[in-house]
Amino acid sequence: MKLGYRKARSFILLLAGLLAIALNHTMDGFSVVFGISLIIASILTLVYIFLHFDENVNQKTIMEMMLDGFSGLVIFTYPTSDQNFLLIVFAFWIVFNGILLLTSGLMNEKNKPYLWVYTLTGIMIIVLGFVTMHYDAAYMDSVLYFLGFSLLIYSGVNLYLYFTRKTEIY
Repeated sequence: MKLGYRKARSFILLLAGLLAIALNHTMDGFSVVFGISLIIASILTLVYIFLHFDENVNQKTIMEMMLDGFSGLVIFTYPTSDQNFLLIVFAFWIVFNGILLLTSGLMNEKNKPYLWVYTLTGIMIIVLGFVTMHYDAAYMDSVLYFLGFSLLIYSGVNLYLYFTRKTEIY
């Protein structure tokens, strides 16, 4: 079970994306779902790092863990966490993860066979983050679908890379 915790992180985020699509127009409950899924994802990454403390763990994995934990805690601790605040936190989270994927594909030699996956996904996720941040109030009925599909794309690509490469994606 070398990558079991990393795959579980992606499955948790995939489940959050499916719940976002299934919740339809109930934006209030998704902030709790997203915050809990980020905290669980951070804990799973922490357990992975703890179990592999004697190996060389990539810095991007640690940055990803800190990003998940920080974003999840900010959602729960901000006093007036509303739907617009969730969009800002989600945009920050997804853009940073897109940057991690993009730099991993471009800068790491061992990722060259999957360069197109890393590059296209990184660029697409960064663009999705900026679209989320600038989402118009007139289209707020469709924002959960957009967040759900963004999470599905991100976690689906991560799972694809985990199952095809059989190694850490960073």
